[in-house]
Amino acid sequence: MEAVELNIRNQDNYDLKSNKVSNENDVKVNKVDNIEQKDSSIHNSAVNVSISMESIKVFLNIKSAEFSQANTNAQNSLMNIINNTEIYDFLSGKEINGGLSLSSIGYEGKPITELSPDEAKELVSDEGFFGVENTSKRVSSFTINLAQDDVEALKEARKGIVQGFKEAEKMWGGELPEISHETQSKTLEIIDKKISELLKTDAQKELENPEEEAKEEN
Repeated sequence: MEAVELNIRNQDNYDLKSNKVSNENDVKVNKVDNIEQKDSSIHNSAVNVSISMESIKVFLNIKSAEFSQANTNAQNSLMNIINNTEIYDFLSGKEINGGLSLSSIGYEGKPITELSPDEAKELVSDEGFFGVENTSKRVSSFTINLAQDDVEALKEARKGIVQGFKEAEKMWGGELPEISHETQSKTLEIIDKKISELLKTDAQKELENPEEEAKEEN
C-alpha cells in the first residue's frame, strides 16, 4: 500500500514539474511570437514610409523637370504613379496605410499633385522640405523612434527601408532619380551610426566620453 502511495506522489510531482516546464515553454514561445510580431510591424512600417518617400521624390523630380513627350521613362513613371490609387491619394494629401499622410510627415504645403514645376523644384532643392538633408533626417528619425533603442528592431527597420527602396524602383519602372539615391545613402548612414552607438558597451562609451560619464556620476 505504501509503495502505491509513493508511486502516486511521485507521479503527482512529475505532473507538477511537467506542467511547470510546459508553462515556461509557453511563456518563451509567446515572448518569441511577440518579438517577431513587433519586428514584422516595424519592418512593414519602414517599408511603407520608404515607398511613400520615394514616390514623392519620383513625382517631384518629374514635375520639376520640363520633360518632353519623347521622354518615355518619365512618362511611364508618371503614369505608374497616377494609376496607383493609393500612392496618388497620398500625394494628393489623403490618408493611407492606417494614418500615413503628407501632414503626418510634417508637410503642410499644397498637395504634391497640384504643384507647379517651380514649386516642385523648390521642394527638392538643398534647403527644400524634400531635399536630401531634410528627408534623410526625417526618415531616419522616424525609423529610430520606431525601434525605441532596440538594436534588433532597428536592424529590422533598416531592412524595411532598403526593401521599400527596391520595391519603389520596381513600381516606378527601374532607376530612381539621383536625389533618391543620395537620400537613401544619407538615411542609412544615420541609422548605421545609431546602431553602432547602441552596440557599444558602457566601457567603450566611458573611454570615448570620460567627461560626460564623470558628470553623470556627480
